Amino acid sequence: MKRNRFKTVFVVFAVLLFAGCAGQQVRTDMSQFTPVSLEQEGYNLKADSFLVILDTSASMNERYNGVSKFDLEKEVVTRMNQTIAGLDVKGALRAFGQGQDTVLLYGLTDYTASGFKEGLDKASYADGNSPLYAAINGAGDDLQSASGTVVLIIFSDAKKLDKAFTIASAKKIKEAFWDRICIYTVLIGDDKAGEKVMKEISEIGSCGFATNADSILSAQDMADFSRKVFLGGQAGWVLTGVEFEFASSSISSDSYSVLDESVKILRNNSSVNVRIEGHTDSIGNETYNQKLSENRAKAIMNYFIENGISADRLSAVGYGEAQPVAGNETSAGRDKNRRVELITIK
Repeated sequence: MKRNRFKTVFVVFAVLLFAGCAGQQVRTDMSQFTPVSLEQEGYNLKADSFLVILDTSASMNERYNGVSKFDLEKEVVTRMNQTIAGLDVKGALRAFGQGQDTVLLYGLTDYTASGFKEGLDKASYADGNSPLYAAINGAGDDLQSASGTVVLIIFSDAKKLDKAFTIASAKKIKEAFWDRICIYTVLIGDDKAGEKVMKEISEIGSCGFATNADSILSAQDMADFSRKVFLGGQAGWVLTGVEFEFASSSISSDSYSVLDESVKILRNNSSVNVRIEGHTDSIGNETYNQKLSENRAKAIMNYFIENGISADRLSAVGYGEAQPVAGNETSAGRDKNRRVELITIK
């Protein structure tokens, strides 16, 4: 029977081995935030520069889960700033709306959390149209002096956009920086049309992904998001060869030897807890891919449990096709996206 080939990516393990009511809307949690450390030991900084695009257009005054979308957006960006404080990167912040096409609020300069906050504080209200395309074009100019890998993070409700212009601008910045740029989008609110646009923008960047504010608001979720955007695992231990039966979560017997090596690592590092993350390519139905990624991650987790690893040390989550690490246009890219990652957690 035909099989799907997956890759198990061990993040951080190399370092560890060396170190031994119905109908009611849920209110957004805007309580006190204590950032979780990114724990950079065991990771490489994969972003040399980043630029955040902030939506300050009139639609951001709309209420969502008990707060204005504008306040929610600023809170999420503030939490990201607190979480990545200390990273040795260059940073910039650009806004669109407020009665003008776009304005640079901070950078591009050596990033500091305090400097970035001063820039964010300049965005004090939401008003005007939604020329996201102008902000993306401006970001392209801002990043011209940036060397190495650049990260573009777009926060928006994606409402009242000129989609054609926006997509064209995203393609233009991708063409300018090619494999040096990753595009991440964070939807503020729950507009379905906006969600589709934001996903399309992120896919243009190939190596980024789309998410929403609700998914990254907690301290741990924000740390996970920031780690995926800014940090990469150290070169060292990457195991390949984990296979599943076609369109199934049944693990091929040919993969047992690979997984047994994983079991050994977990046994030798008994203080390490692991989150098993399943990912797919974009071929097929999105809902189906989401479920398949969840089931495959659980299958790996169950294999570990059956081989003596305590369930208390393991968790499993599926992201479906939402977090590609390569383009889905080629078979090679799809192969990279069909993966199971093991992430160490405290």
